[in-house]
Amino acid sequence: MPLFEVTNNPNSHPELHVFLNYVTGFDSVDDESKHENPINYYLYYMHANMVILNHFRKERGFNTFVLRPHCGEAGNIQHLIGGFLLAENISHGLLLRKVPVLQYLYYLTQIGIAMSPLSNNSLFLNYHRNPLPEFASRGLCVSLSTDDPLQFHFTKVENLYFKKMEENYILM
Repeated sequence: MPLFEVTNNPNSHPELHVFLNYVTGFDSVDDESKHENPINYYLYYMHANMVILNHFRKERGFNTFVLRPHCGEAGNIQHLIGGFLLAENISHGLLLRKVPVLQYLYYLTQIGIAMSPLSNNSLFLNYHRNPLPEFASRGLCVSLSTDDPLQFHFTKVENLYFKKMEENYILM
């Protein structure tokens, strides 16, 4: 509600109005490892509200926003399907490696995938199994993300990993 209020009248929340000038998108961070069917309903309602808000903001001459949810880090692939249908880009996408057809759809549409090998190594997947280099070589639109830089800091092991990834990327 405050986003609609500040769009209608910037003086209603002046600090929020200034802050929103620097916001480009919204994430939906959740625990994907828990089986929750309503997760795509939540994504849909976020998307639907953002469409209305963006239309209103565009009419008023303000910046608009994109949806960039965490998808495919763990749990069910339904979240990746919701991300494909509703998002501008996603964070993680690890589970795409298990669903080639969905991986191909992400490739065809060039939906961006911000991947985080550092946090994934700590939580879900060993560095050497991270699909970022494979996705890049297949032409998917991937980027390297810090995810939680204060929690997953840079160490000598990560330095060696990124150096090897960089060498592999240059060779591609």
